[in-house]
Amino acid sequence: MVVLMGIDGGGTFTRVAAADTQGRLLAHVKRQGGAFLLKDANANENVRLTVLAALEEAGCGPSDVIALAAGIAGYDKKRDLRWVRKLTEIEGLRCVVQHANDAVVAHRGALLFRPGIVAIAGTGSIILGITEKGKLVRNYDFRQYVNNSASHLTHSCVERILAGETDDTDFTDKLLRHFGAENINALKSQRQKERKLYGNFAPEVTAAALNGSRIAGQVCERAAEETVEGIRLLGGRFASSPVPVALVGSAANSEFMKHAVGEMLHGEGKFALVEPALPPALGAVLMAAQLAGIEIEPFQKNLIASYLEKGE
Repeated sequence: MVVLMGIDGGGTFTRVAAADTQGRLLAHVKRQGGAFLLKDANANENVRLTVLAALEEAGCGPSDVIALAAGIAGYDKKRDLRWVRKLTEIEGLRCVVQHANDAVVAHRGALLFRPGIVAIAGTGSIILGITEKGKLVRNYDFRQYVNNSASHLTHSCVERILAGETDDTDFTDKLLRHFGAENINALKSQRQKERKLYGNFAPEVTAAALNGSRIAGQVCERAAEETVEGIRLLGGRFASSPVPVALVGSAANSEFMKHAVGEMLHGEGKFALVEPALPPALGAVLMAAQLAGIEIEPFQKNLIASYLEKGE
């Protein structure tokens, strides 16, 4: 068997996908443990184990892989390649390898090599565009940073509650239970011990915003406003319109954020909000196929069909 592999190495999870040269999805594996070395000392092992699990699911071995693309959180500068390369130095894996930032593979998956913008908010947060000329541009380039990551949404709600804000829903009670705090005073000390719980509560924040919580609604509304500011900044680098915009990640792609961002961009004519075509790990598979010299159009058509057939 001849296999193409893609890695989405985030800060919290590592996801690996494998496909054959026709675009049939063979494996799509998610494991606890991120691939960002500065956040997780076990990054190399996290990636190795996830790759091996994907190969096992695909029914093949490392020697069957002909091309691999890896999108890695924290890969921002050339010097980062020293530790990024080690993530894919897996015994028996001798294929051609391409490394990129994880936002790049997210863009490739969401927009299928088309010019456009992805606003990513999950463990991390970034807005990234690839222009008609293939130039990569980020909101960071404008010194703009969006506070819309999963952990930040929860953190902002906690700070508002500790400052004495209330609303007419049971949102505060849910947050206290999540942190194991009996009351708001207990939350003050508990929140310092349980920082890993912040990101896990983000779906409750966006759901509460959708269901009328004033606290959650104001936090999510502000995150949506900052997201739109970043999208507009990047939009100026595109010659054509409308510019496709995809929201990627658990926080950005929540129902509240999709609705809020869509409402803010509606009527401008410059942007068109679209659903991501494929998740980041499969975007990396597309890049691996390109690396192997496979014709992309039929490959990605088959990959999308296979992905939808599996119902992932």
